Formats: sequence, C-alpha cells, structure tokens
Amino acid sequence: MDLAETFKDRRSQVMLGLSVFFMFLFPIYFAMVPGLVGLDDSSSASGPSGLWTVSFTEETLTQSETTDALSDGDTHEDTFVITEEMIGDNKNLASVTMTIQCQDQGAVGPGQNNGVDASSDVSGVSGELADQTDGGNCGNGNAASMTWVLIDGYDGADYEADGTESDIRSRWMDSDDGRGDWIVELTADVQNDLTGFFVASDDQTYDITWTATIFEVSMQPVVDIEDPTTA
Repeated sequence: MDLAETFKDRRSQVMLGLSVFFMFLFPIYFAMVPGLVGLDDSSSASGPSGLWTVSFTEETLTQSETTDALSDGDTHEDTFVITEEMIGDNKNLASVTMTIQCQDQGAVGPGQNNGVDASSDVSGVSGELADQTDGGNCGNGNAASMTWVLIDGYDGADYEADGTESDIRSRWMDSDDGRGDWIVELTADVQNDLTGFFVASDDQTYDITWTATIFEVSMQPVVDIEDPTTA
C-alpha cells in the first residue's frame, strides 16, 4: 500500500469517527437545550418558568343614572349589562360596584332624613354570585353600596412571582364570570314635612352608579445582572 492510499484510509477513518461522534452528540445537545434556556418538558406546554414581574393595566366601565323624583315607598329598577365584547380579549373582570347617592330634598325636622333601601338581583349574571341588600340616609355620602369581587386578592399592584407563565396568569382569570344583567331595585324612604298644621311630602331623586373594574396582565422575566464593580 503506497503513501497516498494510507493517507486516504486514515482520512476515511477520521471522517467516519467524526460522523459517529456527531451522531451521538446532536441528540444529547438538543435534549439539553430546554434546560439551558430555562425550559423543560413540563413547562413547554405551560410556558417558560422562572421569576417574573407581574403588572396590571386597569380600566373601568361606568354607568350612571338619576331617577325621577320618587315619593315614599316608590320603587325603581336599574340594570347594568356586561358583555364579553365590553371586557375585551385577554382581559378579566375584577369587581363590580353599585352605589346610590342622594341629597335630602325635604325640609324635615332634626333627626329626620330621606333615605333609600336597595336590593340586588344577580340571577342573570354568570358565576356563583350572591345577592346583597343595603340602605341608609341621604346626604352622608353613599346611601347604599354593594360590591361583588370576581377575583379574590386583586388590588392592581405589581408584584414578583416564581413559576410558569400560564400558572401565574391562571391566578388572575375570571373564568368568564360576571357577564350578564346586573339589577338593583331601590325603594324610596321619604319623610313627611310638618309645616304648621299641614303635612307635606317632598319627593326624592337618587343617583345610581355602576363601576366595573377590568384589567389585563403583563409579565416580564426578572433578570439578575451582576455589577462588575462589586464582583
């Protein structure tokens, strides 16, 4: 065998050896890549895992109405409709609040005030929500107020969390609750005025305000960068 053939055989052996080496190396490399970038088989279906800064972009939907002047015992029903289109994609409903305010329009004597009694009907709203009642006198802020919390613990404040992206996002999902017709019925409590020998009744109006708090979740990975001046 001459020198050329010997060189050729050695070159073939080297190429074969390299081929076998890379044949084993590539599967090992691709198996390690998810771990190198912070992913593994369990997180691939639920998003990357790590430490996150979680923040919220908040907005509100409001509806306000002033009733006609009501006499004592008169009732008024008000409806606030929330649809999926009103909330929007990738957003969730945190809470719904209803308030009733009124300025006493009578000239009643000391210790007497017009007021209101209110009760809700949330049977037409998705989710396990309970009806509420409230009432009070006019002229002291809210005469009646009701709040339904759709997502426990939501306060709109940024925070840091460790885990998978999907698990953290699922913490802030409303599960499509709160859609439908929110109804409140109020009953006017109007005191009679004594004017000399006459009894007069001053009708009362009421301001009803609904507020729905909606938010969108944003997540950014927390990256620790070492300060070279302190290393």
